[in-house]
Amino acid sequence: MLGAQAALDEVDSLRDELDRYHLFHATRADLLRTLGRSVEARRADERALGLTANPAERALLEQRLT
Repeated sequence: MLGAQAALDEVDSLRDELDRYHLFHATRADLLRTLGRSVEARRADERALGLTANPAERALLEQRLT
């Protein structure tokens, strides 16, 4: 868990530069899920979904949200 928190801290430090990049939010969602923060993970997945038009990425994100 400490590794996931450290990774999330690093990812979050890039928020200003990457906020409009879907994989930033998908990565955050995965780390948040690892930390047991499911509500925040869902929000991050929803944000990622809203930022991509790629059908394969959308399918994966939609699967995470079900």
